[in-house]
Amino acid sequence: MTNDDNKVYHNQGTEKKSAAGWIIGGVALLALGAAAIYLTDIDLTQTAELPEVSVEGGQMPAIDMDVADIDVGTKEIEVKVPTIDITPPQEGEEADDLADNLDVDVSVDADVDVEMEPEQN
Repeated sequence: MTNDDNKVYHNQGTEKKSAAGWIIGGVALLALGAAAIYLTDIDLTQTAELPEVSVEGGQMPAIDMDVADIDVGTKEIEVKVPTIDITPPQEGEEADDLADNLDVDVSVDADVDVEMEPEQN
C-alpha cells in the first residue's frame, strides 16, 4: 500500500451551494411586497376636475412646397408568354420521372423607355 492511497482529494470551487438562502430571501421579498400592498390604505377624499380652456383666434402656418412633376402614362409592349411542354409518363415510368420531362422556355424581352424632364425653377 502506497502513501497516495490514504490521501483525500478536494475539488475547490466546485462545491454545490445550498439554494435554501435564495429561497428564504425570495419568500421574504414576496412577503414584504404583499404587506406593502395590503397594509396600505388609500382613500379618495376629493375628485379631480379638469380646468376650463377657451381657444380663440390663431393662424395656421404658411407653407411653400415645391414637389417634382410626375407624368404618368401608359405604353403598349408585347411580352412573349412562356410555353410549357409536359410529356406524361409512359407506362412503366414512375411519377418522379415526370420532372425530367418538363421543359420550360422563358424569354422576356421588354423595351421600356423612361424619360426624365429637368426640374424647372
